[in-house]
Amino acid sequence: MAQPASSDYRSVPLFDEMTSPEVAAAIASDAAIFVSLGATEQHGAHLPLGSDTMQGLDISRRAVHRLQQEGIAAIVGPVIPFGPRPFLSETPRDYPGTVNISNNTLRILLEEVCRELIGQGFRRIYLVLANAESDPPMQIVAKELSETTEANLVTLNWLVGVRPHYPKLMKATKPQGHGGEGETCRMLATAPHLVRMNEARPWHPTVPDGVPFADYLPYLGGGVGRYKMPDPFFAGFSDGITGDPQLASAEVGEKVYELVTDWITSIVKFDLATTKRG
Repeated sequence: MAQPASSDYRSVPLFDEMTSPEVAAAIASDAAIFVSLGATEQHGAHLPLGSDTMQGLDISRRAVHRLQQEGIAAIVGPVIPFGPRPFLSETPRDYPGTVNISNNTLRILLEEVCRELIGQGFRRIYLVLANAESDPPMQIVAKELSETTEANLVTLNWLVGVRPHYPKLMKATKPQGHGGEGETCRMLATAPHLVRMNEARPWHPTVPDGVPFADYLPYLGGGVGRYKMPDPFFAGFSDGITGDPQLASAEVGEKVYELVTDWITSIVKFDLATTKRG
């Protein structure tokens, strides 16, 4: 595929912006296609409801741009803008604006979207996790379609992939979560006009002493699926976020995206190197 006209990753078109002949050309070139799984949910008073979806698209665009620069065919695919209900261990109450679908609905929706792409001829589909709760349905779909079709579906959980370097970029000294410093940094890089930094407020849970090794959720690389936290863990929780969003900057957001792009590019190149056809 031809490289974008400029070096700016934003010149990479979204799936909805492409024409049918352009998609056909991508299929003919055996292009990888990136399908991101976002959400429509509250991110406190300072971030928009579509933050996960926007970040997923941004990650996909950056990865595709890098791959195209290196002569590897790839396009940004359709995005899933809804996810399952937030974990009660992250957001223990409902907030206006959050629109959830069930895990089973997401699984069916994602499977049918991917089957359409496979039916058209795509054989390398990368599912980009941009909403933590979407991870279990995403894994099921990738496994089953890889087993039952000619396509190879690979899931990309960059939260684990960049973890060794990610905390070193943050100013905060306490763990960051939903709507915290890291996510706010990324949104300042992706859509600064939608970030209300004057509304950014810190909040941290009351964490007991003696937390066992790997006692955090699987989507973060942990080994414990605890989906509800007892009091007083959420004492004072009101804004719907966890962390220190007031410390965020667009510069750090760009550095995080660079880490993610490097990691995704390495995965795709590894896949190509290990599946070369004779």
